[in-house]
Amino acid sequence: METSERFKFNSMLPFDPGLLKQEYAIDIDEQVLISLSQYQECWNTDQYVYRILTTEEIVEMLDFLQDLACHRGICPLLTDDQSNYIGLYTDGPLRDKICYLNHEETDLSPGFRHMERFIAKSLQTPGAEWDQLERDYPVVSDRDEQHAHSVLDLNVVQEIDRLLLQEELDEDCMQQLIFSKLTIMPYAESAQICRYLTSDDMFIQEKAVILLRKRNYTAAARALFEVAQNGMHNGRMAAIFALKQFRTEESKRLLKELEALLPKQYFT
Repeated sequence: METSERFKFNSMLPFDPGLLKQEYAIDIDEQVLISLSQYQECWNTDQYVYRILTTEEIVEMLDFLQDLACHRGICPLLTDDQSNYIGLYTDGPLRDKICYLNHEETDLSPGFRHMERFIAKSLQTPGAEWDQLERDYPVVSDRDEQHAHSVLDLNVVQEIDRLLLQEELDEDCMQQLIFSKLTIMPYAESAQICRYLTSDDMFIQEKAVILLRKRNYTAAARALFEVAQNGMHNGRMAAIFALKQFRTEESKRLLKELEALLPKQYFT
């Protein structure tokens, strides 16, 4: 892209990419800036949920997030003005992927492979919030997955696995890395999610159950039965819900067994 064109796109944005690079070593890819500029051209307060942050707002958020180890390497770029943000991974194995910074709960799993994907979906569905957008992750069906994407995602999963081997890894960072790993796991590798059903982290166990339910991975029915019987509260409830949704002969039989084993409160 010519320098004049690049300046044209950057000048449309309410933040200064050069300052972020100089002061924070955040080098935002040119395609990201182009997508954001296109969004800025279309944006108006009545139609779109998210607006692009100003330089001052980004700097303020970056300073705040520096104290939260698992948020390092994420640059907030848009907000709904309700204390929620759209973040760009700027470092590590998840670089260039897009996540949602929710002020009520922390789950930094990517939802989109690239900013241009988030922008395209946002422009197609004005007024849609994060949970209402058709996201790239998690892939919930083998029909939705392209081989090239699954290969790239599996490479990222392997990079995350290498990070998880670090002894000094912060506990919150480990949880968020596992969340991301499970979320981007290619559909063909769904069996790998099952190993986290026995996690001693209640939220990781619950996350694994929810993803298996969303994928309708009925091969996990017996493992979900074990979670429903012996898991932690969140995992138990999620596992029972998953078995109900599967609606296979095996899941129906396992639910009947559970009804005889567990208090009635789990089924009301």
